[in-house]
Amino acid sequence: MSDLRLAFATVLLVVFSHPAFSQERKIAEPIYRVPLSEAGQSGVCVQGDRLFLTVHKKLEGKPKGGFYFNGNIVGQCFEKATGKLLWEVELPGTYDGRVLESWHDSTSLSPVANEEFVVFHNLNGMLACYSIEGKFIWNRMWQAPDPDIKNCRMFLHGQNLITALPSNKIAVPASKKHPDLPFYKPHSIHLKTGRDNWVSTVLITHATQYSLDEWKGEPVMVASMIDLSHWKFGQGRKGFLISLKNGEPVLEFDLPPAIPHQKNQLCRGKFVVTSSAGRKTAFQLVDPESSKVTTEFSFEKPDHYFGWDGSKYAETAFEPEYADRTLRGKGQPTPSTVHVVGDRIYFWRYDSGDIGCIDTTTGESVLVEAPIQLLAEKTVWNKSDFQFTQGIFNSAGNNVNNRVGSVRGIQRGGFGHTNPAWPIVDGDKLYWQGAAGVLYIIDHTMPFSPEALSWRSVDPLGQSWTLGEPGIDSTHLYIRSQKDLVKILK
Repeated sequence: MSDLRLAFATVLLVVFSHPAFSQERKIAEPIYRVPLSEAGQSGVCVQGDRLFLTVHKKLEGKPKGGFYFNGNIVGQCFEKATGKLLWEVELPGTYDGRVLESWHDSTSLSPVANEEFVVFHNLNGMLACYSIEGKFIWNRMWQAPDPDIKNCRMFLHGQNLITALPSNKIAVPASKKHPDLPFYKPHSIHLKTGRDNWVSTVLITHATQYSLDEWKGEPVMVASMIDLSHWKFGQGRKGFLISLKNGEPVLEFDLPPAIPHQKNQLCRGKFVVTSSAGRKTAFQLVDPESSKVTTEFSFEKPDHYFGWDGSKYAETAFEPEYADRTLRGKGQPTPSTVHVVGDRIYFWRYDSGDIGCIDTTTGESVLVEAPIQLLAEKTVWNKSDFQFTQGIFNSAGNNVNNRVGSVRGIQRGGFGHTNPAWPIVDGDKLYWQGAAGVLYIIDHTMPFSPEALSWRSVDPLGQSWTLGEPGIDSTHLYIRSQKDLVKILK
């Protein structure tokens, strides 16, 4: 990179673009950009005047096969106003997994916090609670299994932590390739003592992307048991609504065939199944009380498609953008991007650079082409113009992962099949972080269209991987990459 371009791009630290402005980009300087001590993937937790995230402990030695392997991570607390590091704690793990592998590693889970406590979760073997001031409260350790890609999530429910931890029951016996892989069980853990309020009898897997919702006025965990393409659990296909009062299933119901790695969510009181339907995008709503599919939404070409013609959006006929052999002509959404907001299902399609939306009240389907990268000199709409470093670099300039790029990943908006960044709903906006630095913002109070979609980027150079959800308060966004913590205006 020339010195001139580097100097120019340093000034243009945050690029803002909106469809209404055609290709014009508004430049907004960040309030701060703080280099992080090491690479990591968690989102940013905002609590009061503090921010919390996780990074790897300093990576040393040489990578193997393009990866560093590490199980030890660090929980960090920053002053929200200035980005100053206030304190940090080491969170040693028990398994050295790949760093930044498949958009998931031991640092992927965002911390959770209330006015008294913050909880960090090393997915490879430790759960730890600290006071907001950094005083140790309690921790748990376990032998983390391989595979090291795990989708356990954390929620606060009153004074309790809701998360899933490995159980004593084996899901896949050991082989020459891997040790025993256990099933997981949801837990409710008291924040002050670290003791279990309950441990659910329901078995889930390391790949279950569960969520919290309400069923007939009662808070529940929405979960499932679904085989993966490479792991067969022998438990059938089941959906669960699990009570947060005692961990017992309020309802257990059969599911039709579903795409692995799909998110577990309710829409209009029904369980959302992401279906495999060839060239079509298809969703089914399953009644938890009867196990029956009550509604199906399916299309090969949407009712409305808005593409970028080089200077503006125009409604036109939809044609798939990519025809990779890996995708086999499938029009399915990337399963981990399927996200329910009210009566709508949002998603990102594998075969295009498009964000999709189905309104389940009308059945109308809409696709809007979205940029996959914003650089200082251009907005990138396709993989041929995509620019990125040969590897993933930390703030010190060291390459910590050299296995990048995928037809399912970074060059398609960064949504891999296990991407951990769930969209965040804040007021009338949906904030959806892509991995190549672009934050997509959807106004979900208006019909989905180009007017409802805007975006921001924290990376005008093509060097940042933004793999966790943003932190949000009333005035600012807090976005972290593998390199930096950045604060910008909302």
